[in-house]
Amino acid sequence: MASETTDGRTARAEAQRERRREALLTAAASLFAQNGFHSTSVSDVIDAADVSRGTFYLYFDSKDGLFLQLMDRFTGRIMEVVRVVDPEGSDPTGEILSNVRRIVDVVFDNRDLTVMVLREDIGLRPEVDEQLSRFYGFLRDMLEGALLNGARCGLTREVNAPVVATALIGAIKEVFLHHLVIAPEHAPTRESLAESLLDFGLRGLLLSPDRG
Repeated sequence: MASETTDGRTARAEAQRERRREALLTAAASLFAQNGFHSTSVSDVIDAADVSRGTFYLYFDSKDGLFLQLMDRFTGRIMEVVRVVDPEGSDPTGEILSNVRRIVDVVFDNRDLTVMVLREDIGLRPEVDEQLSRFYGFLRDMLEGALLNGARCGLTREVNAPVVATALIGAIKEVFLHHLVIAPEHAPTRESLAESLLDFGLRGLLLSPDRG
């Protein structure tokens, strides 16, 4: 009986710790999205999460560490939904659209995380800059590979893959920021947004309309 009581207390304590940690992460994501990394302080986060400063430092060593954990969470969710597309498969365009749909879902289901990441630019602090660089590097490598494979298989025309991949990232970033922050009331449906991004990013590169 004593062991069961101890185990129950341990489980409740662990659940309480996890709730506090999640409260800090949720509060920070919201504040970073609203005000930006530089304009948000540790005091802002602990006030929003309704915890003490000591509690904050039980979980995170700094505001940078908090941001990095949120970045890891967002990057992980994006990576989880992206599937490798076979450009020589039966329906590569359909596979790409499915990827875009899943990414759009992640973006809209994790609004604060998305805005937090997209509104920040390189030039914060070394650790944060490195994490942002890794994230955009992952996206750039993924798009470059898709462009090169598409051209190799005759699905798309040949382009300067590094330049076009960077341009696509910039354009998609602005689309999401516009519909999440600037004019969310005018945001299209998720399906419409996914199809429009595919039209912009892929169909404009097709060798001929009948290949889409």
